[in-house]
Amino acid sequence: MSDPVVDLLESVWASIARLGAELGNEQWDTPTECPGWSVRDQVSHIVGLERMLAGEQPEPAATDGGLDGIAAFNEGQIAPRRSRPGAEVLAEMSHICARRLEMLRALPDEKWDEVGFTPIGDAPYRTFMHIRVFDCWAHEQDMRRALGMPGHLSGPVVQHCLDWHIRNMGFVVGKKAGAPDGSTVVFAVDGDADGPRGVAVADGRAQPSAPAHDPTVTVSTDVDTYNALCCGRTDPAGALASGLVAVDGHRELGERVVLSLPYVS
Repeated sequence: MSDPVVDLLESVWASIARLGAELGNEQWDTPTECPGWSVRDQVSHIVGLERMLAGEQPEPAATDGGLDGIAAFNEGQIAPRRSRPGAEVLAEMSHICARRLEMLRALPDEKWDEVGFTPIGDAPYRTFMHIRVFDCWAHEQDMRRALGMPGHLSGPVVQHCLDWHIRNMGFVVGKKAGAPDGSTVVFAVDGDADGPRGVAVADGRAQPSAPAHDPTVTVSTDVDTYNALCCGRTDPAGALASGLVAVDGHRELGERVVLSLPYVS
């Protein structure tokens, strides 16, 4: 039996395919918040990674521009596709993603637990696929914001990605924002079906917890803004100034938390 994450991957890939099917030729060239990446480039990025994970030979990594590591790999997948029609790149994505779904559904149980490379260090293959759901949804939202076509802001994929964000909020609150012992922070995200989520700092460690009844800080925003902040797509100071995100309670600590939200590198 395949891991439930496979259904989430199928869902997010299908959502991207539906979005792409609505686009005209010029819309594929729309710049997104990822520096230098167009809407087409976002899809090319997914194509390259899934081809690699399928064991196929992706385009070689870029060797110029001062890039190395994952940045060179990404550019290597994106650059050759910039001259292709967006619909053609989307068709390539649909083909490789269909192949990946077949492979994942046939994957033996022990392979899901096999430890190997992931973007966050060595971890089980299952964890890598959970990261893939988050990465693909985040790039789908990059496309949607750039195009002014909001969508896919609720449902199982979104809840999965909000779960991913909260597991990293201990790092944001404790390490980046430097919240002192005894602090409690609640993230009230409009659109989160699981309701407010909490982080508590105790014995020098911040970690997710049940939301406090009288928290030190409450950060309130919506799903799209929260995700864009965590992914470093939206300027936190600008979001505070514009009212896209609100802080209640200890103002200074709350602002530090908001300014620390970008954690996805």
